[in-house]
Amino acid sequence: MRSEKHTKKNEVPTPSSLSRRGFLSALGMTTAGMIVQSCSKSKNPVAPALVKPTANISSTDRIGRSSEILARVATASIDNYDRTAVHNQMEALFTAIGGLGDIIPSGGKVGIKINCTGGNWSAIDYRNKSGLEPGESYWTHPEILRAVIELVKDSGAGQVTVVESIYDQESIDDFGYREVLEATGAGFVDLNYPDPYSDYLERAVGDGWLIYETLKQNALLSEFDCFISLPKSKLHKGGAVTHAMKNLVGTLPVPSGLYNAGASNRAAIHQHRKYDNNTSSNLRRVIVDLNLATRIHLAVNDAIWTVLGSEGPWNRDLVPTNFNTLIVSKDVVAADSISTQVIGFDPMAADNAKPFGGGINYLRLAQEKGLGIYDLNQIEVVDATVSTSVEKRPAAAA
Repeated sequence: MRSEKHTKKNEVPTPSSLSRRGFLSALGMTTAGMIVQSCSKSKNPVAPALVKPTANISSTDRIGRSSEILARVATASIDNYDRTAVHNQMEALFTAIGGLGDIIPSGGKVGIKINCTGGNWSAIDYRNKSGLEPGESYWTHPEILRAVIELVKDSGAGQVTVVESIYDQESIDDFGYREVLEATGAGFVDLNYPDPYSDYLERAVGDGWLIYETLKQNALLSEFDCFISLPKSKLHKGGAVTHAMKNLVGTLPVPSGLYNAGASNRAAIHQHRKYDNNTSSNLRRVIVDLNLATRIHLAVNDAIWTVLGSEGPWNRDLVPTNFNTLIVSKDVVAADSISTQVIGFDPMAADNAKPFGGGINYLRLAQEKGLGIYDLNQIEVVDATVSTSVEKRPAAAA
């Protein structure tokens, strides 16, 4: 059961004077390469074509064209969460996608969505059983968050706020996130509640809405100049795959009762029977609605140490694994497409085919709705791997 223990108020950071690094706002590319050298052929069944680097492509002119490279994704091989190694590799990844100057205005407000699904109780239980921290298995890793905050601030952000609809305050305080917030000066807002506002904001999904014409959420989501999604790349019961796009389910407030159907979780979004009377397909349509309402400007998908089978240890088929890979893009659909490939599945699979069994391929639907590119033939994959000079860790136990 979800804990209702929320002991700290939402904290919105105040602007501060920030340093900058020219590399983050300058265009730059590393040598193009095949995706994830560490993945075997069986883990990478539909390898994207090797292409030459192209000029930076803005979101305004990539959608609607065909037979061209329309999106860029940077990947990197890294097998550990050493602080310096992660920072240096993230820096190279951001450089490889052209820097962050085009998505973060000077002094702008940046929101970063992490994932702490399941709460403190499940994380402790899984740690006791597996020996793995949640950040090494099914949660956002604190060092990924730290590196992104530091580099976002270096790029000129004036205010950085980490957001998540947490199950309990211990999820933030006891697993490394509080330390990161204090060290970087970032704020935290629990999206379960309207704080620091008096009420939720009814936010329009837009003309392309599928399940929800509007979504009631924390109004802060409409104030960010740049929104970043930091998920683990893994599978999901009902949702098929969960990467940066699916991570937005955690922006829906639970205590409001709006999406609960009388339960202590977001049961309602799993029960829609519109269109094809298929609840799994409609959950995936909700994911598209969420992304239409809150556009993700940067996806940072972690497939270094992750899990397969499902999204969390409450499902018995959870299997820890490692793909030793980070995936970054300003095109969230392209990032999720390549991430699906990295964890061993075909992102262009037909509806009802693995990994989209039981429903539609929502990555294709997202491209149809203009959210980005899922077609591997139109995605440029750049290898941004740099040497981290850190001793390798042993593989995760199965």
